[in-house]
Amino acid sequence: MNLFFIFLFGMVFLAIFYLAIIVLLNRKIAPKGANIISSPEGLKKTLPQAIKLTTWNIGYAGLGQESDFLIDGGKHLLAPSKKIVQKNLNAIIKQLQQIKVDIFLLQEVSEKSFLSRNVDVLREITSIFMKYFIIFRPDFASIGLPYPFNIKHGTLSLAKAKPALTSIKTLPFEPKPLGGIFHRHYALQINYFDIAGKPTQWVIINLHLAAFDANGNIRQKQFDAVFAFAEQEYEKGNYVILGGDWNMELANSNFPHKTEEKYLFWKIAFPSERLPRDWQIGIDKNNPTVRSNQKPYVKGENYTAIIDGFIASPNVKINDIKTFNNDFKYTDHLPIIGTFSTK
Repeated sequence: MNLFFIFLFGMVFLAIFYLAIIVLLNRKIAPKGANIISSPEGLKKTLPQAIKLTTWNIGYAGLGQESDFLIDGGKHLLAPSKKIVQKNLNAIIKQLQQIKVDIFLLQEVSEKSFLSRNVDVLREITSIFMKYFIIFRPDFASIGLPYPFNIKHGTLSLAKAKPALTSIKTLPFEPKPLGGIFHRHYALQINYFDIAGKPTQWVIINLHLAAFDANGNIRQKQFDAVFAFAEQEYEKGNYVILGGDWNMELANSNFPHKTEEKYLFWKIAFPSERLPRDWQIGIDKNNPTVRSNQKPYVKGENYTAIIDGFIASPNVKINDIKTFNNDFKYTDHLPIIGTFSTK
């Protein structure tokens, strides 16, 4: 009997020690740099002076119209079923195939995990676009957790040309880890493309800023870091476009809704007054880009706003911005398509 209790005590001690190590590792260690998934031979090495981009937070295919989300005030952490995640993902891929652009900037793309109901969102998307240059950078990656509890998701860029250089610029993150365990390690995913007929480059930046920081304090620090870097690139003569999920309202909007204020704790205005001089916000003011997740989507009831879009340096001409409004059927964000040219 004594041996049994010694064995039991030892197993409990090992379990506690293992959990302590897991918590420590996930709090302290950031995900490694970006992973180049595809770089085909023969891919062109320049982009033209007029380009077309899409930015889209696809919400790991788990936040379609049927879903709510616990952290936003809903009742569930996961999508209702694996079948629904797969249905959403199929529609997302179909939409991506229909959009004809030079570069896709996607956020919240997830590997196979419990978060996506064990659907490998990253693999299924990339398998369709293997003729593109593809680079993935996880901003959220668990360490030491076995499948299916491991999580890895982040920003994914797909381009019809091969960048001359890729890099990562880390951003401030929340001091308090999610669930007391995980930090989300925010960063700019940066791709430099040579431009046909010009000595300088397109600098295309994929970003996803914080969402649940108290009073938007971290978002303000991230804003400063983003534009300190972007200004440096512009001063070199490069043409800079930032696209992604800013998690700040890029314009005042008054779309009809019935959402209680308590569910809008995440909402803050983009500090446009602090935007560097002559930098331009590229949005479609006629359509929202995100909906609130305290309940499954009902048009006219969920809060909607414009938090996704592009910001371009003064030497870039924004020709057109259009949000493709699919009524949030497959994601809680909508894709935004922008056309740009060098001035």
